[in-house]
Amino acid sequence: MAKKSDARVLIELTCTECKAHRYHSAKNKRNDTGRLELTKFCPHCRQRRMYRESR
Repeated sequence: MAKKSDARVLIELTCTECKAHRYHSAKNKRNDTGRLELTKFCPHCRQRRMYRESR
């Protein structure tokens, strides 16, 4: 069986416009050292918005 390593961490993606909606995801911190930015649908804004990793 494979070991669970510390390379993958759970992150929270927050809408950059309204900051009211959040998505949860995981990323590999060895490959992606900076903040992750993705375009996702925000149900609060009812549009596709940029989501940034919050700390």
